[in-house]
Order: sequence, then C-alpha cells, then structure tokens
Amino acid sequence: MKCTECGLEKPTSEFRYLYNPQIDTSISLRQCPKCRVSLSVDELKGQALGVVTPGDEVWGKSTGIGH
Repeated sequence: MKCTECGLEKPTSEFRYLYNPQIDTSISLRQCPKCRVSLSVDELKGQALGVVTPGDEVWGKSTGIGH
C-alpha cells in the first residue's frame, strides 16, 4: 500500500490499524508509520484512498445506525 500523503510504500499490515468506522464496508482507518496521517483504506484492495482529518465525515451511515 502507498501513503497518499508522503508516498511510503509498505504492506498494509505495516500501517497501524485504528478502527473500522462501518461494520458493513471494507473501508477502515489506518495510520502511516512514517508521516503519521490517518488514511481511509479499502481493505479488500489494500489501497489507501486518502487522508482523513478531524471533522471529516467520509463514512456516511451504516445499517442500523442513524446520525
């Protein structure tokens, strides 16, 4: 996987797993070991989708959970 912020390339397992914001998707939140940004990651593809900053609402709604 490649960090979208600093370009570091390592296996997905090297990026610290933070949490899975929805139980019904393959998207998780991981932290880059080099620049420490939080990244949204597609776990099935092993691909970083982008940086997530405090206040971002990129997840939408999960089944059974209302906002």
